[in-house]
Amino acid sequence: MGIRNSRAASGAGFLLDMIRNQRARTRSELVRASGMARATVENRLTGLLEAGYIVYGAGSPQAASVGRPAEVFEFNHRSGIILAAELGLDHCRVAVTDLAAGILATAGGPADMESGPEQVLRQVDEHLTTALEQAGKTVADVRAVALAVPGTVETATGRINSPTMMSKWYKFDLRAFFSGRFPGVPVHVENDAHVMALGEQRKQWAETADLLMVSAGMSIGSGLVLGGRLFRGSLGAAGDIGHLHRGGGRVCRCGGVGCLETDAAGWAIARDLRSMDREARTAADIVALTRAGDPDAVALVRQAGRAIGTVVADLVGVLNPSVVAVGGTLAEARETLLAGIREAVYARSHPLSTRDLRITHSLLGADAGLVGAATLASEQLLSPEAIDAQLGGR
Repeated sequence: MGIRNSRAASGAGFLLDMIRNQRARTRSELVRASGMARATVENRLTGLLEAGYIVYGAGSPQAASVGRPAEVFEFNHRSGIILAAELGLDHCRVAVTDLAAGILATAGGPADMESGPEQVLRQVDEHLTTALEQAGKTVADVRAVALAVPGTVETATGRINSPTMMSKWYKFDLRAFFSGRFPGVPVHVENDAHVMALGEQRKQWAETADLLMVSAGMSIGSGLVLGGRLFRGSLGAAGDIGHLHRGGGRVCRCGGVGCLETDAAGWAIARDLRSMDREARTAADIVALTRAGDPDAVALVRQAGRAIGTVVADLVGVLNPSVVAVGGTLAEARETLLAGIREAVYARSHPLSTRDLRITHSLLGADAGLVGAATLASEQLLSPEAIDAQLGGR
């Protein structure tokens, strides 16, 4: 382990990591921070410049008063693009981002996951073509592809492992589909709530090491960043709160009875609203009714918040996060949903666990899944090990 770490700390990837995170930006700073010889640093920087990962920035202010300003290096987030796609039970969205997960263009529309992967992925492919055109980019600019899906994803294979709820997607090779479209480009597949948690923590709560993301839409899930690292569990199933048994006799779409989703997921709320003669098929329909002040919609969403809050309270007690962020389409109901969650969490949790706890809507909003997916791909693409492998150890 020590040998591998020492090698990583002497490569170009290590220098790029310091430049990206602004821990060191001039030659002198990089020499001091890395412990490498100046000639070695110069060689590594030349490789990064030629690959386009860094560019020369403005002169260092602190050096300006003594002779010529030192050259400052900056991460070139425009040196390539990442394609991100987010699939929901009733929609799909895609984005073209730069290498820092900054969105350049988006596209999307309704989708029916129950129709199976072939039809939905054709739609995704069409949306990606549209987004590339809008961003003025081509396939040659693509450095990575990331897909966020509403199901349990096996970490090792990147395949969806939800046989009862997404039977047509079960074990489908999503990586192979996109690798065929973008040959030679790394493809990442991850659960949507997981990438939402990663994106939210990295972009909005970087000073917070422990964050719980709740994804509330047509399905219910959660993602965890613990100690600054995305927590997937041993097989990638961490955070699957929607199918925890909470009591009651309602049958869930997974085939179980009494799952959280039977009271709190968009599909369950829409079902109940239709029984009350409301036109509700999607999570967006529920939000529209709630915002319009429909009393039944408001009551059901508040009830869903309380149900979600009982599970969140357990997680707060076990994990003690600093932030609970609530995203997904149902989160667009804002205080109606959040009030129910807060009510249950503060009533059921130990005072110490909630003393400094923030429970808030996702600050990334509707883009949380796309930004999170792109962030996941970016961190893999630009890891010191990946950069060193790409540059041949230079």
